Amino acid sequence: MIKTLIYNLPPLERSRPPLSGAILASVCKNEGHDCRTVDLQLNLDKFLEQQNIDKDYFGDVFFEHASSFTTDQIDLLNKFISEELKSVAEQNYDYVLVSLFSYLARPFGELFLPQLRKATTAKIVIGGAGITHRSSPLNPRPAFAKNLRDNQIINDFIIGEAEEILPVYFQNKSGPGISNYNFKQIDDLDAQPWPDYSFYDLTNYHNTIQKELVIIGSRGCVRSCTFCDVAETSPKYRFRSGQDIANEIIHHYEEHGVTNYYFADSLVNGSFKAFDEMCNGLANYNFADPIRWSGQYIVRSKNTTPKNHFKMLKASGCQILFIGIESGSDRVRFEMGKKFTNDDIEYYLENFSQNEIETLFLFFTGYVSETEQDHAETLGMFKRWQRYVATGTIQGIETLNVLGVLPGSPLEKIAIENNFVFLQDHNGQPNFRSWINPNNPGFDFKERVRRHISMMEEAMRYKWPLWNGQLAMRLYEQSINKFKNTSKIYIPLVKQ
Repeated sequence: MIKTLIYNLPPLERSRPPLSGAILASVCKNEGHDCRTVDLQLNLDKFLEQQNIDKDYFGDVFFEHASSFTTDQIDLLNKFISEELKSVAEQNYDYVLVSLFSYLARPFGELFLPQLRKATTAKIVIGGAGITHRSSPLNPRPAFAKNLRDNQIINDFIIGEAEEILPVYFQNKSGPGISNYNFKQIDDLDAQPWPDYSFYDLTNYHNTIQKELVIIGSRGCVRSCTFCDVAETSPKYRFRSGQDIANEIIHHYEEHGVTNYYFADSLVNGSFKAFDEMCNGLANYNFADPIRWSGQYIVRSKNTTPKNHFKMLKASGCQILFIGIESGSDRVRFEMGKKFTNDDIEYYLENFSQNEIETLFLFFTGYVSETEQDHAETLGMFKRWQRYVATGTIQGIETLNVLGVLPGSPLEKIAIENNFVFLQDHNGQPNFRSWINPNNPGFDFKERVRRHISMMEEAMRYKWPLWNGQLAMRLYEQSINKFKNTSKIYIPLVKQ
């Protein structure tokens, strides 16, 4: 029997087993493989605890600012990797599949994969959104996955969706997405196997006191927010039928007894039809224990959303919705591609309140065209909606860092067209957080930090809880130190 090992590389959330590993395990199981999964985030946490090291601080600094890590810290990670791989050579695996959830996993991958290559003769195949970005003005280095393959550290890489690409690869065939960037997206998501979480010990994962699983009901996004790079990995928005999503949740409930679910979709309500169908399917199923679910949600025009929508949300088990408000300025929000107003938000908040549905506002200051007036409108939001904080409808605000221009996002193209310049890092490459827009004079990194701090101060003044506040301050500290310790040379994305 073919033996396959699946690794999920950090950074990953610690409260839920990784979705990608469960999908890969399901595909390999269907292909008849003897399969094993390893969540390296959990193992790294245990290792750091044994070394009496703060795993949260260590992880935050490394994965957001790996370039500023010390030699001792790199040595510590190499020690962990060496111990982790001791048993791999003995197992005679045929394949080792390595999933990188995001670009933040690349620094760990650059340490892990060369050691993995020495430890096994298996075919090493990497995939995930973390390897998707090609070389671009903001990422001018050789494409990450191609570079690893050219240097014979990995055998192949998979770009796209594993459910259809991996079975082809296992047959020793080539095709779209197999060590090339010409991937095909899956059209019929209902026909794909559900993630198999039986390969993970769910008792290792806890969100508060309840086990929680990840669900994905759609891929891509119905919005084209300028700061987001989702379209790089999923250009076309696709969604499962609502009944298929509800059936998967029912399956996990009956199989594992899990009552908490988190949707990893860019937007859980991207499709009106599928979302309504899913909510009705959950509301009408006779769960012995009430289920609860949460996910990212888009506010739409109040004229398109009837009041019974919110009653259905509550009946389906909706607990908390994460909403990308981003700014208190309608002008800035529309320029980002958000397409809803403060009046729309207020309509939703009132109906959320009436139906006891909680929300968390996702925010950042410092959009590329933000003015002092826009910032003032954001500050005014905290007083305007304080009453919803008092009732618990707004559970708080999460704002982790200043805006960065992501490779592959529409904002990268905007930066090129408008002649943005970027602080040059120690490798001579653009630092994607330290940008200057010549069309918005005076709005530099220092000013963005000042506005961000003033926003957090205003939030605290009106008693808005700051979610992950300690994490935000650690990341800010690192961003500021990196800014202070870098030569102040600014470079354009495209040399003139």
